[in-house]
Amino acid sequence: MAWCPTCKAEFVEGIVECPECQIALVAELPEEEMEYIPDSWEVAAEYGDEVTGALAEGLLQDNGIPCRLENLSFGAGPVIVSQGLTRTRIWVEKENFEDAKKLLGDVENYCFCSECGAVVLKEDQSCTECGASLEG
Repeated sequence: MAWCPTCKAEFVEGIVECPECQIALVAELPEEEMEYIPDSWEVAAEYGDEVTGALAEGLLQDNGIPCRLENLSFGAGPVIVSQGLTRTRIWVEKENFEDAKKLLGDVENYCFCSECGAVVLKEDQSCTECGASLEG
């Protein structure tokens, strides 16, 4: 087997380049390092599903607020069923905490464009990034 070091896709013997990333395949993927969240960052929000967490992350990034989405679903700790099986947290720098909280208060008013993946208002008729219709 061979692996793409960029997208992590697995390929059968004989394929030497990832057709998607156009990069040479490797025999083994390097061990992934845990993503580091600095001590100077705070949790701005926690969500019960990955889609809402991803929307929140995109909303903050679109507004120039650096953030990290932490997936708590696959940790080594015990699962508390009353909290749901999927949980995500949004971390931001302390100096952006108040601005992030204001933006995230409206996260339920946003969705993803099905064509380009941009974060858009649910009330919009078309995507501000690619112009695709948002109806339906």
